[in-house]
Amino acid sequence: MQPGSTHNKNLIITMSVFAGVLVTLVGLVLSGTLAVEAGRTQAMNSKQYSDRDVEDTRGFWDQDRQDEAKPRGAEISPDQQPPQLPDQEQQRPEADYRQPPTIQARRVTPPYTEPDTAIRGKIFFRTPEGVAECSGTVVHHSTGNMVWTAAHCLHGGRDGDFYDRVTFVPAYNGAGRTPAEREPYGRWPARRITVSNQWAQNADPGGRDASASPFDYGAFIVDSRGGRTLEDTAGAGADVLWNAPRHLRVQSFGYPGDTPYDGTALYTCSSPTTDFREDGWPQPDMLWMGCTMTGGSSGGGWFAEVDGRSYLVSNVSLGVTTRNSRTMTGPYLGDVAKDMYDSL
Repeated sequence: MQPGSTHNKNLIITMSVFAGVLVTLVGLVLSGTLAVEAGRTQAMNSKQYSDRDVEDTRGFWDQDRQDEAKPRGAEISPDQQPPQLPDQEQQRPEADYRQPPTIQARRVTPPYTEPDTAIRGKIFFRTPEGVAECSGTVVHHSTGNMVWTAAHCLHGGRDGDFYDRVTFVPAYNGAGRTPAEREPYGRWPARRITVSNQWAQNADPGGRDASASPFDYGAFIVDSRGGRTLEDTAGAGADVLWNAPRHLRVQSFGYPGDTPYDGTALYTCSSPTTDFREDGWPQPDMLWMGCTMTGGSSGGGWFAEVDGRSYLVSNVSLGVTTRNSRTMTGPYLGDVAKDMYDSL
């Protein structure tokens, strides 16, 4: 063996190992499996759809399939009594766990093509159990193409996966007599979808355990069409207020489809918010409002006026029915939600 050959051989091996680790890390970052942001390392729960997927989705949702879609939404009835307050040590000092009053949902007059209603719409998607529907909102984003909704409208939770054939129909009007009246801005298939880590890892796909509901939010990006973004087409997206004041008067919107509603029309409720959680649920506490909307309204936006401006502050998540009231909850959009938004 020539002098220095052992040193050179070890150097080659060391460089090869380093290169292999570097390639692996780069691959993980590019694939979305690993993300490093602001000093944090976290798994990314996202799905990217191919060109073929997007085109298949665009042609999948004819009127018959839309009419077959089942309203998606979970509802809890805590022993038909007002929900049990969390243990004293789990309560925030400023929390208000009073049950909000029941508010009868009001039908919004169609068509929904005015600027303040066109950004609200219906989401259609396919689950392992069949086709389903939820509600969503165009939110302002650097792409001009983001839709905000509930996580349970996009992903099956732990041991589940992302749903497919996800598409958004802004200003959807199920009573329209023609396709142009029914879908005035067309269909916008999802290109990339994301949900919170906490939802993907902990949500019960059977719906028996709602403890992941504080993280029941998700979003997706659609493609521009003919050089125009979704915001160019339906109107400027809603601004999201992260870490908003918790006790506000909010107005919720959605397309309820379970009895006594039929999923064809947009409805709204206006109610003050209080706080909601059950023993063992993670922080942050959910927001709680009175509203009679049913399944299918899931994912619809909650809006509040803060300092003279309207913001999206939550989305429809759980229905809560007790002996004396019909209410619903929405997740608090704090730092985790902001991180998810920034990841798209």
